[in-house]
Amino acid sequence: MKKIGITGAIGAGKSFAAALLRERGFEVLDADAAVHGLYRDCTALRAEMTAAFGPECLVEGGVNRRFFVERVFADKAAREKLEAVVYPHLTEAVRAFFEGDFERPRFLEAALLSRAPGIVALLDEVWIVDAPEELRLRRLVDRGLDEGDARRRIQDQRGACDESLFAGKTVRKLLNTGDAASLLRQLEEIL
Repeated sequence: MKKIGITGAIGAGKSFAAALLRERGFEVLDADAAVHGLYRDCTALRAEMTAAFGPECLVEGGVNRRFFVERVFADKAAREKLEAVVYPHLTEAVRAFFEGDFERPRFLEAALLSRAPGIVALLDEVWIVDAPEELRLRRLVDRGLDEGDARRRIQDQRGACDESLFAGKTVRKLLNTGDAASLLRQLEEIL
Protein backbone atom coordinates (compact mmCIF):
# COMPACT_ATOMS: atom_id res chain seq x y z
CA MET A 1 0.00 0.00 0.00
CA LYS A 2 1.04 3.61 -0.43
CA LYS A 3 3.53 5.49 1.71
CA ILE A 4 2.57 9.15 1.83
CA GLY A 5 4.35 12.16 3.26
CA ILE A 6 2.32 15.09 4.54
CA THR A 7 4.29 18.31 4.63
CA GLY A 8 3.76 22.04 4.61
CA ALA A 9 5.31 25.23 5.84
CA ILE A 10 5.01 26.20 9.48
CA GLY A 11 1.44 27.13 10.37
CA ALA A 12 -0.06 25.65 7.20
CA GLY A 13 -1.98 22.92 9.02
CA LYS A 14 -0.17 19.67 8.26
CA SER A 15 -0.67 18.50 11.86
CA PHE A 16 -4.37 19.25 11.58
CA ALA A 17 -4.57 17.24 8.35
CA ALA A 18 -2.68 14.39 10.05
CA ALA A 19 -5.10 14.51 13.00
CA LEU A 20 -8.05 14.23 10.62
CA LEU A 21 -6.43 11.16 9.07
CA ARG A 22 -5.79 9.60 12.50
CA GLU A 23 -9.45 10.17 13.41
CA ARG A 24 -10.32 8.08 10.36
CA GLY A 25 -8.10 5.22 11.53
CA PHE A 26 -5.03 5.83 9.37
CA GLU A 27 -1.57 5.27 10.81
CA VAL A 28 0.41 8.51 10.84
CA LEU A 29 3.98 8.82 12.09
CA ASP A 30 4.78 12.29 13.45
CA ALA A 31 8.39 12.97 12.45
CA ASP A 32 8.82 15.57 15.23
CA ALA A 33 7.69 13.07 17.88
CA ALA A 34 9.94 10.40 16.35
CA VAL A 35 12.94 12.75 16.50
CA HIS A 36 12.25 13.62 20.13
CA GLY A 37 12.09 9.90 20.91
CA LEU A 38 15.44 9.45 19.20
CA TYR A 39 16.93 12.39 21.13
CA ARG A 40 15.82 10.69 24.31
CA ASP A 41 16.51 7.02 23.56
CA CYS A 42 19.06 6.62 20.75
CA THR A 43 22.49 6.31 22.32
CA ALA A 44 24.26 6.53 18.96
CA LEU A 45 22.46 9.76 18.03
CA ARG A 46 23.18 11.30 21.43
CA ALA A 47 26.88 10.47 21.03
CA GLU A 48 26.96 11.99 17.53
CA MET A 49 25.23 15.14 18.75
CA THR A 50 27.68 15.50 21.62
CA ALA A 51 30.59 15.11 19.21
CA ALA A 52 29.10 17.67 16.80
CA PHE A 53 27.83 20.30 19.26
CA GLY A 54 29.32 19.56 22.67
CA PRO A 55 27.72 18.06 25.77
CA GLU A 56 25.72 21.21 26.49
CA CYS A 57 23.42 20.41 23.56
CA LEU A 58 21.84 17.54 25.54
CA VAL A 59 19.87 17.25 28.74
CA GLU A 60 18.66 14.13 30.46
CA GLY A 61 15.82 12.75 28.40
CA GLY A 62 16.35 14.89 25.30
CA VAL A 63 18.00 17.96 23.87
CA ASN A 64 18.67 21.37 25.31
CA ARG A 65 16.02 23.29 23.36
CA ARG A 66 17.35 26.67 24.40
CA PHE A 67 20.80 25.70 23.07
CA PHE A 68 19.34 24.84 19.67
CA VAL A 69 17.02 27.84 19.47
CA GLU A 70 19.86 30.23 20.26
CA ARG A 71 22.65 28.61 18.25
CA VAL A 72 21.27 26.37 15.55
CA PHE A 73 18.03 27.83 14.25
CA ALA A 74 19.68 31.21 13.72
CA ASP A 75 22.64 29.70 11.81
CA LYS A 76 22.00 27.88 8.53
CA ALA A 77 25.33 26.00 8.62
CA ALA A 78 24.66 24.78 12.17
CA ARG A 79 21.13 23.74 11.19
CA GLU A 80 22.47 21.77 8.24
CA LYS A 81 25.03 20.14 10.53
CA LEU A 82 22.25 19.10 12.92
CA GLU A 83 20.17 17.73 10.04
CA ALA A 84 23.18 15.72 8.79
CA VAL A 85 23.45 14.09 12.23
CA VAL A 86 19.73 13.52 12.88
CA TYR A 87 18.27 12.64 9.46
CA PRO A 88 20.01 9.26 8.98
CA HIS A 89 18.54 8.09 12.30
CA LEU A 90 15.11 9.49 11.46
CA THR A 91 15.25 7.86 8.02
CA GLU A 92 15.74 4.47 9.66
CA ALA A 93 12.79 5.10 12.00
CA VAL A 94 10.60 6.03 9.02
CA ARG A 95 11.78 2.98 7.08
CA ALA A 96 10.79 0.76 10.04
CA PHE A 97 7.34 2.42 10.17
CA PHE A 98 6.76 1.64 6.50
CA GLU A 99 8.01 -1.97 6.68
CA GLY A 100 5.71 -4.93 6.23
CA ASP A 101 2.40 -5.36 4.53
CA PHE A 102 -0.40 -2.95 5.27
CA GLU A 103 -3.78 -2.62 3.63
CA ARG A 104 -4.34 1.12 3.93
CA PRO A 105 -1.98 3.98 3.14
CA ARG A 106 0.43 4.98 5.90
CA PHE A 107 1.40 8.59 6.41
CA LEU A 108 4.44 10.46 7.60
CA GLU A 109 3.83 13.97 8.93
CA ALA A 110 7.02 15.99 8.48
CA ALA A 111 7.50 19.75 8.45
CA LEU A 112 10.51 20.07 6.17
CA LEU A 113 10.36 16.88 4.17
CA SER A 114 12.30 18.35 1.25
CA ARG A 115 15.38 18.67 3.47
CA ALA A 116 15.45 14.88 3.98
CA PRO A 117 15.93 13.32 0.54
CA GLY A 118 16.53 9.88 2.05
CA ILE A 119 13.05 9.98 3.55
CA VAL A 120 11.45 11.37 0.39
CA ALA A 121 12.94 8.39 -1.49
CA LEU A 122 10.84 6.06 0.70
CA LEU A 123 7.56 7.75 -0.27
CA ASP A 124 5.12 7.10 -3.09
CA GLU A 125 3.33 10.44 -2.74
CA VAL A 126 3.78 13.82 -1.07
CA TRP A 127 0.77 15.81 0.08
CA ILE A 128 1.53 19.49 0.63
CA VAL A 129 -0.74 21.41 2.99
CA ASP A 130 -0.66 25.12 2.23
CA ALA A 131 -2.22 28.31 3.57
CA PRO A 132 -1.71 32.00 2.83
CA GLU A 133 1.35 33.41 4.58
CA GLU A 134 -0.54 36.03 6.60
CA LEU A 135 -2.90 33.34 7.89
CA ARG A 136 0.07 31.17 8.86
CA LEU A 137 1.64 34.14 10.67
CA ARG A 138 -1.60 34.78 12.57
CA ARG A 139 -1.82 31.09 13.57
CA LEU A 140 1.75 31.13 14.89
CA VAL A 141 1.20 34.30 16.91
CA ASP A 142 -2.06 32.85 18.27
CA ARG A 143 -0.03 29.81 19.42
CA GLY A 144 2.18 32.12 21.45
CA LEU A 145 5.15 32.77 19.15
CA ASP A 146 6.60 36.24 19.12
CA GLU A 147 5.70 37.86 15.78
CA GLY A 148 9.36 38.46 14.90
CA ASP A 149 10.24 34.84 15.64
CA ALA A 150 7.22 33.66 13.63
CA ARG A 151 8.27 35.78 10.65
CA ARG A 152 11.84 34.46 10.91
CA ARG A 153 10.62 30.84 10.90
CA ILE A 154 8.35 31.50 7.93
CA GLN A 155 11.26 33.09 6.07
CA ASP A 156 13.56 30.16 6.91
CA GLN A 157 11.06 27.73 5.41
CA ARG A 158 10.16 29.75 2.33
CA GLY A 159 10.30 27.49 -0.71
CA ALA A 160 10.94 24.31 1.34
CA CYS A 161 7.59 22.84 0.30
CA ASP A 162 7.68 23.68 -3.38
CA GLU A 163 6.38 20.72 -5.35
CA SER A 164 9.38 20.88 -7.71
CA LEU A 165 11.48 19.55 -4.80
CA PHE A 166 9.66 16.22 -4.99
CA ALA A 167 10.52 15.20 -8.55
CA GLY A 168 9.35 11.72 -9.44
CA LYS A 169 6.69 11.66 -6.73
CA THR A 170 2.97 12.11 -7.08
CA VAL A 171 2.33 15.48 -5.42
CA ARG A 172 -1.07 16.59 -4.19
CA LYS A 173 -1.88 19.99 -2.72
CA LEU A 174 -4.38 20.76 0.02
CA LEU A 175 -5.43 24.31 0.85
CA ASN A 176 -6.11 24.91 4.53
CA THR A 177 -7.76 28.29 5.00
CA GLY A 178 -9.13 27.34 8.40
CA ASP A 179 -12.33 25.70 7.23
CA ALA A 180 -12.10 22.18 8.69
CA ALA A 181 -14.93 20.89 6.53
CA SER A 182 -13.15 22.07 3.39
CA LEU A 183 -9.87 20.42 4.37
CA LEU A 184 -11.68 17.21 5.26
CA ARG A 185 -13.47 17.25 1.89
CA GLN A 186 -10.15 17.63 0.10
CA LEU A 187 -8.66 14.73 2.05
CA GLU A 188 -11.65 12.51 1.33
CA GLU A 189 -11.50 13.34 -2.39
CA ILE A 190 -7.84 12.31 -2.55
CA LEU A 191 -8.40 9.17 -0.49
